[in-house]
Amino acid sequence: MQPKPVSTIPFDRYPELKPVRSGTDAGRVSDFLLGENCFDDQRFTPGETFQLRWLPMRSLEESHVNCWYEEDPDTGQIISAIIFVENEHRSGGYRLEYFGVHRGYRNRRLGYKLLDAMFLYCRAHNGRYIETFTCDLPEYDKARTMFERNGFQFMCHLPEYYYPGEGKLLYFKIL
Repeated sequence: MQPKPVSTIPFDRYPELKPVRSGTDAGRVSDFLLGENCFDDQRFTPGETFQLRWLPMRSLEESHVNCWYEEDPDTGQIISAIIFVENEHRSGGYRLEYFGVHRGYRNRRLGYKLLDAMFLYCRAHNGRYIETFTCDLPEYDKARTMFERNGFQFMCHLPEYYYPGEGKLLYFKIL
């Protein structure tokens, strides 16, 4: 199997970001995203667990699936990661699936860097918009604030989506 070609955008601006290039990389990113130091809410749905295990692997073979990460330069530990896809229509719409920053590395603009890198990539690949979502629980307040500060507009609320009492908030950004 030939590895999928990797665009140099946004890696020229953010050389510390790395695309997943091996099964080992994919496993490390999955372990990070599912680990206790990434998401404040650790109650993953079965579907989220499945996606967080398989999307990094899919990024190795499917050109519309992108998975990038950053390591601490001293320890090699993954400190942030992002997964986004061109949506099923392949007409310039992208969906931010997951991104996370290690609890010990927050407030260093790593989340901003991940989003900015994704914006650069999507624009360079004729992206028209990015859709994303988050949960309506208080644990996700910072994610919602980050989306809004980066130009995402709140679109709608789907109550009781993930679990009883846990709804989904949809966001949209025109590029």
